[in-house]
Amino acid sequence: MLETILNNFHLEKILWILQKRIAYIMILGVLGGMAGGAYAYLTNSTLYRAEVSFYVYSDPDYVYDSSVNISNSEFTQAKNLVQSYILILKSNTILQKVLEEAGLDYGTEALSGRIGTSVVENTAVFYVYTYDSDPYRAMELANAIGRVAPKEIGRIVKSGGIEVIDYATLPEAPYSSTSLVKYALVGFAGCFGASFVLFLLAGLMDTTIRRRYELKLAFRIPVLGDIPQIQAPDRKSKPVLVLGENSSFAVKESYNTIRANLLFTGKGERCPVYAVTSADKDEGKTLNSVNIAISYAQLGKKVLLIDGDMRNMSVASLLKLRGRLGLSQYLAGLRETPQIVEYRQNLDVLVGGENPPNPSELLGGERMKELLTTLRSRYDCIIIDLPPVGIVTDALLLSHEVTAYLLVVRAGVSHMSREKSAVTLLEQVDADICGILFNGLPPKSKDCNYRLQQYWQEYKQQNGEAV
Repeated sequence: MLETILNNFHLEKILWILQKRIAYIMILGVLGGMAGGAYAYLTNSTLYRAEVSFYVYSDPDYVYDSSVNISNSEFTQAKNLVQSYILILKSNTILQKVLEEAGLDYGTEALSGRIGTSVVENTAVFYVYTYDSDPYRAMELANAIGRVAPKEIGRIVKSGGIEVIDYATLPEAPYSSTSLVKYALVGFAGCFGASFVLFLLAGLMDTTIRRRYELKLAFRIPVLGDIPQIQAPDRKSKPVLVLGENSSFAVKESYNTIRANLLFTGKGERCPVYAVTSADKDEGKTLNSVNIAISYAQLGKKVLLIDGDMRNMSVASLLKLRGRLGLSQYLAGLRETPQIVEYRQNLDVLVGGENPPNPSELLGGERMKELLTTLRSRYDCIIIDLPPVGIVTDALLLSHEVTAYLLVVRAGVSHMSREKSAVTLLEQVDADICGILFNGLPPKSKDCNYRLQQYWQEYKQQNGEAV
């Protein structure tokens, strides 16, 4: 999990996750703010605080004698009595007297929770605070303590004494209040932050490949071309998948780029054999096999396209070729020669034939090796559509018979973990992976290199060329 997050931790991906999920994050943040505001409204508690102040004497006689000068030792003794008085003040005995004095029906435990104290440093002065939702009741409690404390503490302690400095006055403003705005902001910030983190982690855990840079960071294998999604010209039409005159400029240019790059990967062979595979199904390997073969044929080269995926034969249906005789019958020894069909000028096709019960044995057999050796003398290039290497081992059996492998990766569909597994399987049999075909790029993808289509069309029109 941590490795996946670290591998995906890229500023561009973080910004993409935020862009894709910002609406959900904002909605959750607003809901959190509403929940916080509702909580503040339902649990609204406003407290008022009243205070009464006391002065502590070391000798009870000093309380009533204003002519006495207190020595330093007596002052120190008075300070030491402050904490003892505070503890006694919160005793059940004193609190019960306070309740009787104030005429309130609280319990002593409830009253204890409504009383606070503080000591003025280096003095014999301390404050007693009372808290209540009613300002008048808070004042009454404080003043009841002021009336009860001097008498009761003196009776219990028998040492020293206290005197009220100031009685409590009616509080004019709340001491504390549940802020609806504050709770709403806290709820919004909390839900916004939590949802952002959750969406971010979910996005970083998603190994679906979106961008070209992800492939470059993960593999040393070059990306030979970016293939855009093939779309219909209008809503009423179906997309034309097979490369042809009606294909868009972007599609044509993508396969021209792949063809140009493949011309430099042939290892000097007179007839290079390229095996096209993928990690999983539905990544576009068959369509790319067909279109690469067509693109090669457009150069005037003699090209053979072989449907080697005898588990899921698709070339014949994609090219609308009839007939059930093909590679499987030849490899099984049911035919002496393979039935090769001329699809168009410079392009021949050997379809898969019937689904055999043992496709792996047929592809890895001597008859397949002999066939490729024979066909190399008749063609300039051979393209083989093979099963996904991440599902079955068929594609691995030709690792020493083909020039190189092309791995098809589909944007928004392929997963990095599956692609890494496929590459590892191919490398274990010493297969040469000459490149990756990044297939199915959305039109708005930043990796799409064909945004200059309009400029290209204008350029050709200005020079009197057909678009």
